[in-house]
Amino acid sequence: MSTMLMRFVTLLLALLLAVTDAFRTAVLLESADVQQTHAKFFQLLTKRGHELSFHVNDPELKLEEYGVRSFDNLVIFSPQKKLGNLAKTDLLNFVESGGNVLLSASAKLTKLQREFALECGVEFEKKGNLVVDHVNALADSDDIFNAVIAAKDFVQSERVVGKRLADPTNPNKKPVAFTGIGMSLEPNNILGFHALVAPFTAYSANPVKEITAKIVENDLLFGNEIGLVTAIQARNNARLVFSGSLELFSDEFFTDAYSNEEFSDAISKWAFQESGVLRMTNVHHQRADGRNPDKMLKDAQRPDLPITLYPDAEIARDSLVYRIKDNLTYSFDLHELKNGKWVPYKASDVQLEFVMLDPYVRKTLTHDNKGHFSVTFESPDAYGIFLFRVMYRRLGLSTLYSTTQVSLRPYKHDEYERFIPAAYPYYVSAFSMMAGVFVFSVLFLFYEEKK
Repeated sequence: MSTMLMRFVTLLLALLLAVTDAFRTAVLLESADVQQTHAKFFQLLTKRGHELSFHVNDPELKLEEYGVRSFDNLVIFSPQKKLGNLAKTDLLNFVESGGNVLLSASAKLTKLQREFALECGVEFEKKGNLVVDHVNALADSDDIFNAVIAAKDFVQSERVVGKRLADPTNPNKKPVAFTGIGMSLEPNNILGFHALVAPFTAYSANPVKEITAKIVENDLLFGNEIGLVTAIQARNNARLVFSGSLELFSDEFFTDAYSNEEFSDAISKWAFQESGVLRMTNVHHQRADGRNPDKMLKDAQRPDLPITLYPDAEIARDSLVYRIKDNLTYSFDLHELKNGKWVPYKASDVQLEFVMLDPYVRKTLTHDNKGHFSVTFESPDAYGIFLFRVMYRRLGLSTLYSTTQVSLRPYKHDEYERFIPAAYPYYVSAFSMMAGVFVFSVLFLFYEEKK
């Protein structure tokens, strides 16, 4: 009986852990049919541990309740329909609180979704425009505009699109079938990049309207200027992926002839923080000889009297202090999430800055191939409040930003050298003057001229 009870408790705990580890993902659909036409994509998410909840214009859907996110991820497959009662501010607040978004568009896109994308630095083409390619069009009897195209210009980052698709030299790379609207990034957007761009023979226009010289000069996008799938990583490391095609994720193109399934799997992993995530732990700093920093103030012994009689000084009592020109060691552990496991991150371009307004020291850290990074340097000959700062931003990886505040103090009076080598000439001149005065005094007092 006790064995059965233990098994039941173990199974219950396993189920609770599974539920806890599951990604809560809300899927907003244009219609219930999309759940069937895109079933393979949703199966990919389910296999990876996503707990999907489907909504079709659900007025009761809330992304946050009492200041807490109801979902980890949001999939928007409803380009032409309302998203229930959600407003642009709801989507922006969801991202600001750390939520991830995958949004698919079409030639007709709602104003809400256009404005949301624009807030993130992504501008979709005008309503009715399609990406057209008369050279790389896929054979389709219904496609009279050559708007179903083959695209295989992927970003060169295996964390975003997978190792095989990111390799530009791979001759066996199959294209992604795409039909939809193009997009562009704002020129000053440093947080975004195109994960997939159109072939150089493509252009973006309204296929049922005449293309005039004015349109060509001002509005027409050509070739690699056209983003088909764009990725954004916010400053809080929340991720957004904007696709110009809802059909890109459909079962129709999840075949061996195209790379849609492979691409969709990789880009959704990146969007939902399942790849390209860095974790920084075990941050530590000390003197190079192993001694820990001092404290600004020692803890004073107080009698058993009211605290108001012994107030604290208005400074940071626990502020850590080093001395100028000390040799300091800074270290931390860095791991990357790969295939659901944290593995040591290996890179030779991680740098540390020692900053007081401006960097006084900038050093490249070394690692031991086990994820432990460290560097030793001499603190500058300037006292004040400094920061150990690590700022690491690389394509496809979450941004690493860490600061640790310490203080540098000058030498105490009893810490200076007793005799400074540079001052030896002055010492000699002073003592020679004293000796000269002494000799002169003796001669002046005791020398008597002969009469």
